[in-house]
Amino acid sequence: MEPISRLNQNQPSVRPHRGLSRFLTFLIFLCVFFGVGGMILSRTVLRESFTQEQLSEPKTLAAMTDKINVVLLDAAQKNGLPTEVQVKLLTQSDVQADLKKTVHNIYTGQEKPLPTAQMMGQLAAHLEAVVPENALTESLIKTAVVAVQPPLQEYLTNQIEAPYLAPLATEMLFVRNVINILTWVAIIMGIVLVLVQWGLSGQFRYVLGSVGASFAWSGLFLALGAAAFKYSGIVEQIAQKAGDFNQTITDYGLAVLDYGLKTSTIVLIGGAIVWLVATLLQRVRH
Repeated sequence: MEPISRLNQNQPSVRPHRGLSRFLTFLIFLCVFFGVGGMILSRTVLRESFTQEQLSEPKTLAAMTDKINVVLLDAAQKNGLPTEVQVKLLTQSDVQADLKKTVHNIYTGQEKPLPTAQMMGQLAAHLEAVVPENALTESLIKTAVVAVQPPLQEYLTNQIEAPYLAPLATEMLFVRNVINILTWVAIIMGIVLVLVQWGLSGQFRYVLGSVGASFAWSGLFLALGAAAFKYSGIVEQIAQKAGDFNQTITDYGLAVLDYGLKTSTIVLIGGAIVWLVATLLQRVRH
């Protein structure tokens, strides 16, 4: 009897409920995938401070200032502003202040996110500052400045705010709430599944391996997805719909993907290390 007992002791232990355990690992992987994906979105697109930071980059701010001035000056001249008046209707500091307020209004769900009244005040101040001393010309330009403001405000409202910014502000709160709920559901479900896995296997090394594999595969798929979007040119194609502001949209989209790629890589490496440690523990115990 003693040799048989020793033989049984030397046999490698078999993981209990292997099939069910693998299925639980797959479910944990899904929870980690959606949980990490939701956190990436919450830290980038759905986070006001991230968007404010990206739009405040000197390169982005300078490009947007130039584009906005071209659009506004063209609209102003079409509505009565003399063509000899060549001035920056909005300075870079003006645009920065306007963008900051607009972004804040979008993320707080304001019905009219674009601060048109503020922009009109800035515009009028810059126009009046370059009015020549000639009395006749001064009178004409001042009249034009007053006359051009309502059409410009209407242009900003109808061409920019109503079709783009207002719907975005309405959808932002809804999308952010949905993503937050789904992220927390994924996290809680993942924790529950890990506990079930623990109860099923009764071995810490098996649970560790399951968690490590889930994080590693989630990080891999998220990283591949981010890399595919970044290097395929899809972002640039989508940004073309933004017209004059396509480069700003491109830079913003690439910044989001860079953050996602970085985070996914960290998740991948961390999960792989945990998975490797768990595998070594299992071999040592065997």
